[in-house]
Amino acid sequence: MFTKTLGFFIFLIIFLMGFSMLLFLGLFVGYWLTIIGIEAVNPKLAHKLIGYKEGDDIR
Repeated sequence: MFTKTLGFFIFLIIFLMGFSMLLFLGLFVGYWLTIIGIEAVNPKLAHKLIGYKEGDDIR
């Protein structure tokens, strides 16, 4: 009984980690592609959306 329960919880943890990773990647890639598309059409709007300021260059 204990090994079945332990096996179920191990499976549940691994499944939920994979599902949460897929969810995160799906949302992140969707956001990334949206910003790239907006930047191609209207760079000023894209910079406004991501909070870019003129003096924020990293050098």
